[in-house]
Amino acid sequence: MTNQREQYTMGYGQAATSIMSMRTAQNHAAFFLPYLKPGMKMLDCGCGPGTITVGFGEAVAPGEVVGTEIEEAHVAIAQENALKQNASNVRFESADLYSLPFEDASFDAVFISAVLANLKEPIRGVREAFRVLKSGGVIGVKDFDHGGDLIYPADPAIEKYGELYVRMRLDNGHDPNSGRKIGALLIEAGFSELKFSAVYETFTGPRAAAFAQFSVGLLTESWGNEFTSRSWATKEDIQEMINAYRETVTKVINQFRAARLLEIDRSFITLVNPRGLEELAQG
Repeated sequence: MTNQREQYTMGYGQAATSIMSMRTAQNHAAFFLPYLKPGMKMLDCGCGPGTITVGFGEAVAPGEVVGTEIEEAHVAIAQENALKQNASNVRFESADLYSLPFEDASFDAVFISAVLANLKEPIRGVREAFRVLKSGGVIGVKDFDHGGDLIYPADPAIEKYGELYVRMRLDNGHDPNSGRKIGALLIEAGFSELKFSAVYETFTGPRAAAFAQFSVGLLTESWGNEFTSRSWATKEDIQEMINAYRETVTKVINQFRAARLLEIDRSFITLVNPRGLEELAQG
């Protein structure tokens, strides 16, 4: 069991924050919104800049949404975003998913997106979500599965960028194909009655250009140094990646990129008597 803070592969620089800020409840958590009701108390774990959390606030109003984030800088950004949106029923605090600062059965709904893939021990995080969720509550989990990523047309420099990104995830002790394993984690933690779906987040046209610019930002802010310091790439390799992505910006009409994500939502089951599964009762 690790007690050290996890190494977040994306980092917390401007480029990574910009990518996260593109996500909203409507475009990133649409699968979960039908389960949210007015008056619910909700937890958004690993909320980043809070752009999804604010949307949840609208869905459960006059209920409350708490967004937790391990990175203090993102807590501050999330608070600013909520203030700009007049989201008075949304608040944010610094917290680690391995040890949430909440009592048992505190929330009606819990959401976890793009977090489990950044944990060495994802089951610990899922068990914490189980602990703080009320009987009769609902959880929504979404995570990437890079085993299904697609990109066309192929470019050797961009392909190497993708390979090194996956390699860095592995080097950080994280699973780049975690999406397909969400269900197994939830069952191990005590959840049941799972509902699965899978979607592709696509980048074409202007979104492809934006993704290319973000990728250049990641390389210049931190990833270039990460790749070269590990002797996985030379400075010339990094420049080739940057040039390839910059060229993509000028040729977005021909670019297609898609990342596969897995989604799960379900109702919470309470174990009435731990001695026998026949005494499971839905909350």
